[in-house]
Amino acid sequence: MTTAKTPPTVSPAANLVVRALLRSPLHRVMSGATMILSLTGRKTGRAYTFPVRYERHGDTITCYTDSAWWKNLRGGAPVTMLVKRRRLHGIAEPVTDEQAVADSLLGFLRRTPRDSKYYGVRRDPTGRPDPHSVARAAGRTVMVTIQLTSPAP
Repeated sequence: MTTAKTPPTVSPAANLVVRALLRSPLHRVMSGATMILSLTGRKTGRAYTFPVRYERHGDTITCYTDSAWWKNLRGGAPVTMLVKRRRLHGIAEPVTDEQAVADSLLGFLRRTPRDSKYYGVRRDPTGRPDPHSVARAAGRTVMVTIQLTSPAP
């Protein structure tokens, strides 16, 4: 019996490089699936800004995290995003229901299979994410849905 790999973590230095790239004229290298998300801490008022992988469907943006920043979004919170070098605003809501996260994450990983490694998800011989592995990942992942409030670009 083998155990699932622990998802790799991204260093703060790598985040700085990615943020700089997404703000530059060279953003197209990554901006189709990576955005900069900015939010404010509920208790501290501290500003947080970091890159996250995302998927957009109309006026809804979805991203996933295993970090604690999502707790600042409970009950809905305003966020700002830099998507393809355009500043967008929205209201973010965390989704912690494991089945809802698993269903959404499975679809996301089917469309972007190379992101499986970030969630510790195995892929079958055809390259598709293993549903059981996705279900395990959903237990440590929170989905964040962001409803855009600014006009779509």
